[in-house]
Amino acid sequence: MLRPAFLASLLALPTPGIAAPLTVYDDALRNGFEDWSWNPGDVNFDADFHVHTGTHTIFFKGYDWNAVSLHRSPALNTSQYKTLRFFIKGDGGGEQLHVTLQNGDSVLYTGALNPFIAGGSVSNLAYREVLVPLTQAPVSINGAFDRISIQSAAGTAANQQWVYIDDISLLDGSGNPPAPVLFADGFEAGGPPPGTAVPAIQVDRNVNVAAMTSDRFTWRDSANRPRSAVLAHNSGQNGPQAPGGYPNRGGALRQFSYQLADGTTRTANVTASGNAGQGGFGYVVSHAGSTDHCTSGDDSPLGYAFSGNFARVFEGRHHVIFRFTQNYPRYCTTATPAQNHAMPVTIEWQFSTGRDHPLWSVTYDVSAIAANRLNDDSRGPYGELLFDGAASEGAHAQIAGVAWGDRYKFTTTTAPVTTASAWTWNQPNTIPYVKLWTTAPDATMGIVQNRTIVQQDAGGYWGVNRWNSTSAAGAGCASPAQTMPCPWNWPYQAIAWSIGANPTRNTRLAWGTNAGFLGQTSYYTHGSAYYGGPLPNTTAPGRPYKSYSTYIVLGPHSAAPVEAQVAQIERIQSLNLTANVGSVATNGPSGVADATPTTYQPAGYDPVRGALAFNAASNRLDANIAVGAGTLAIPLVILRNYTGSATPQVRLGDTALTADVDYFASKRTGPNELWITLNRNLSGAANRLRVDQ
Repeated sequence: MLRPAFLASLLALPTPGIAAPLTVYDDALRNGFEDWSWNPGDVNFDADFHVHTGTHTIFFKGYDWNAVSLHRSPALNTSQYKTLRFFIKGDGGGEQLHVTLQNGDSVLYTGALNPFIAGGSVSNLAYREVLVPLTQAPVSINGAFDRISIQSAAGTAANQQWVYIDDISLLDGSGNPPAPVLFADGFEAGGPPPGTAVPAIQVDRNVNVAAMTSDRFTWRDSANRPRSAVLAHNSGQNGPQAPGGYPNRGGALRQFSYQLADGTTRTANVTASGNAGQGGFGYVVSHAGSTDHCTSGDDSPLGYAFSGNFARVFEGRHHVIFRFTQNYPRYCTTATPAQNHAMPVTIEWQFSTGRDHPLWSVTYDVSAIAANRLNDDSRGPYGELLFDGAASEGAHAQIAGVAWGDRYKFTTTTAPVTTASAWTWNQPNTIPYVKLWTTAPDATMGIVQNRTIVQQDAGGYWGVNRWNSTSAAGAGCASPAQTMPCPWNWPYQAIAWSIGANPTRNTRLAWGTNAGFLGQTSYYTHGSAYYGGPLPNTTAPGRPYKSYSTYIVLGPHSAAPVEAQVAQIERIQSLNLTANVGSVATNGPSGVADATPTTYQPAGYDPVRGALAFNAASNRLDANIAVGAGTLAIPLVILRNYTGSATPQVRLGDTALTADVDYFASKRTGPNELWITLNRNLSGAANRLRVDQ
């Protein structure tokens, strides 16, 4: 009987006559392969951007019938190599290509590449694996071959643009179990193997997506799967317009994609109907508290209807900040004379490797408008995306549920959502949020504030008289009589105005605050007795600036990503940060366009960036992150006063961490900061973090 170790060694030996997998290209051509591409000026074998793995990829113009063509002498044989494998990505997605195998001047096979691509086509979101079985139909080669070509099937640039090919190899025919089928991100189900390096955020500038010039951001989430967001420029373009809708000037999220656990990709696109159609999500809307003194009949125009400017604030290896600015019009004033005001608004989108959800932050600048001339609310971020991946609103699933949190958690308990839906609103809550979901398919979209409702007021209107109650205690609205709360009493607008006796497919999500949040010297916060709430009258200033930040959450409803993000913000409140070398940052700017200092609560938590903030001492930090409750997942750390290496030595406890594996770093030179996404989950009182040169 063979001993297990000896048996394993026998199994590891190569089978006679069978070759090991052969590398054709990995950062460079290998094993005797030569570049025989035609139109060589349109093919680059040393591109150092948009790589799949390593440092370089093949980059070629996907039109003019161009081809990447690789030749080897002496020829190879299908008795040794039975599968061609590589990874491919396109700038636009859907590029049409052919694969050709030759031996000398004899063409052994030529045909469309799509049938061999995981997912059936080239993707613009992430590399997809290509497996071409050489000895099986339709290729059916039996014998020698010496040339492999990947050729564009398009003659003009109007049809397709640039294509990337990486990690080309020939697999053996050992008869061993087949290699696992990899998903579009190059990893098996359940995520990548431990220790796998995570690629940098990919920024595609000036791409045309859904008929608007945009920047696209592709990053890896907490499961190391690709996510992407497309932000349409707002600097003067006119995009598609829904019938009866607003002009479309951009300045919003118009496409969002993420990969599910089974390897499929869900893409949320814009709607094409209603006044918000084609606008996307993440613009601002503000309602006037009174329409008695207005210069226009529209007191709450949609922010995507107005041009402004965009800026690429920070494009680090693993962290990105993208900014929109505009002058948002206010047509109504609190007293005569009625007057137009242009209110400067700054919106920033922040993306981080290792974190699932982008951070949306806003600053409203009311400083140039006389005090108390405005009495307005804020409903941004605002908009609609077909978050279940449907092709149109008509194909979107019925909204199965709506939920939100102000001082209490509200959720519908019967599906789908109609005016007759049952609900509960009786669980205490601290972190403001709102969400919608569908069940078939299993999808959700929500907004989660990154501070408590006490630290940053959120929610509005008069529905608070039903706190700590359920629909079993009586109808939520007397006029019109219905089980659900009256549409004007929802603290966050969402689909309040689109539900009726029949289910809705509308996907509108919106934030909410009370009137006076913008413009008043002081206004009554949500839940105050002034609005019929059970809380004492509490006021907050509505000028000269108003700023806050929220996470934009998409994912499977069954995975409860909104609830998970709420839990993370709750856990942040339990943190106790200390430092032996360097110091804990205790204050910083109040907003993305508001330099007014604010004191951090808790000390070290920067709500503008959603990060744990420290100050370096001689580019070093020795700190501890004590987590008082639960587990803090993959925190973002910002080290200020830092001018050292972009990939310093980072240790957690006594363990040295590996860049791009255990932590994801970006150096921001302007403000002298090092941004680190720590690819770890922290719990308990002892989490020593050290950064050294």
